[in-house]
Amino acid sequence: FWNFAGVPFTYCYSSVFLLKNGPIELALWHKILCLVLLLGGYYVWDTANSQKNRFRMKERGTYIPRWTFPQLPWGTLENPTYVKTKAGSKLLTSGWWAYARKIHYTADLSMATSWGLVCGTVAYLPFHYLTFFLTVLVHRVTRDVERCAEKYGEDWKTYTKTVPYIFIPYVY
Repeated sequence: FWNFAGVPFTYCYSSVFLLKNGPIELALWHKILCLVLLLGGYYVWDTANSQKNRFRMKERGTYIPRWTFPQLPWGTLENPTYVKTKAGSKLLTSGWWAYARKIHYTADLSMATSWGLVCGTVAYLPFHYLTFFLTVLVHRVTRDVERCAEKYGEDWKTYTKTVPYIFIPYVY
């Protein structure tokens, strides 16, 4: 139910705010910050997911190089490193995944931040999605860490020593 009813409305709060409040005057530095957060976030999000998916496809022997739009640089890893678990899984430790275990979430949050900031800073509504999404992702990460620690045991400890950060490299 949530995917049909909640998600479409939550994503559009920034657009609704702009529709109701007219054009927002922003300083040039503010506009540039929003653009950098959006495009940088999209680049990391897209290439991190590409790296993970292509790593899995190569492992299964199903990878087929495609040249459709968009194909961003660094989407495919050559000779990737990983932690091989006793369960048979391989936990990726190169590319974006060398910097943080949930780097794609950080990129998602960066884009959500830009969607709020483009509306200025005078109201909470444009930032509701960011707040909601951050809450969901922190809960999901907590659950995933517990599940992976149980599933992989000592291999998970090795992985978290190799990639110690969850969201932000060298911070958290």
